[in-house]
Amino acid sequence: MTPLPPTDPTASVARSQRLLDVYGALLTEHQREACRLHLDEDWSFAELAEQFGCSRSAAHDLVRRAIVQLEHYETRLGHAAELARRDDVEAELRRRLARLERAGTSQPHGVGRVSVAGEDA
Repeated sequence: MTPLPPTDPTASVARSQRLLDVYGALLTEHQREACRLHLDEDWSFAELAEQFGCSRSAAHDLVRRAIVQLEHYETRLGHAAELARRDDVEAELRRRLARLERAGTSQPHGVGRVSVAGEDA
């Protein structure tokens, strides 16, 4: 059996935060607040337990079940992946635009200039 590659905890938290941003409204208020405090505010399970009046293991289970639910929504709907894809496309377009603008500054006036619809050249 091949061992799984170690997961980066920072990447895991960032993914969970993104899923919470996208699908958080689908969770209960209780789940959403527990996830927000744990992921965004970096509260420990002991702090969550004190806040919600439960045991540390119950706080852990609450957050774990909510994250599993968020992952389920992503598997079924794929909105976070689509947003990430769009972010990548936007970043690439911005890089290309910056290259064109830099190239345009070395050209004679108006040559190589990128115009925007409705803008007078």
